[in-house]
Amino acid sequence: QLIHRWSPRESNPIVTTNCAGLSETLIESELFGHKKGAFTGATEDRAGLFRTASGGSLFLDEIGEMPLQMQPKLLRALETNQVTPVGSDRPVDVNTRLIAATNRNLIDEVKEGIFREDLFYRLNVVELIVPPLSERREDMLPLAKHFASRFANRQVRLSPQASQAILAHSWTGNVRELRNAMQRACL
Repeated sequence: QLIHRWSPRESNPIVTTNCAGLSETLIESELFGHKKGAFTGATEDRAGLFRTASGGSLFLDEIGEMPLQMQPKLLRALETNQVTPVGSDRPVDVNTRLIAATNRNLIDEVKEGIFREDLFYRLNVVELIVPPLSERREDMLPLAKHFASRFANRQVRLSPQASQAILAHSWTGNVRELRNAMQRACL
């Protein structure tokens, strides 16, 4: 969201989806849209996420979960700045910046043949590596205070015992685990 907000595209939409949550049979329709009657249940034309985000940004979370057979279609859309809705033979121009994230090691997946090498290099223009929370101890307490204050609807101070417990925990679930722990504590 910050990448989008701090860019010339900020006045245009940012559309977010989680690739792991997209059905393998409907992912193409979700991303590129479809024409009415293209498949059972397609009762009207649908623009798709690329067209909805055109002029802005499309954030594909968990890109490593994208099915292998969908990857060449995504690569083509990125290379040509065009998408072809399911059930159509006419490509549609899009101007969509793609932002992608994954917790997988895509280089290993390329070596294993699970992720396309050409798509990896097309996506990997600027790489931001966010280390796990366990490697960012200096972030633990500020994040804990932020989440606790947000969930309590007031400024929260952590006791020395709470601070010590936070710093001693491994946080294998990273920031999500810390956020949930702060929410539980506030409840």
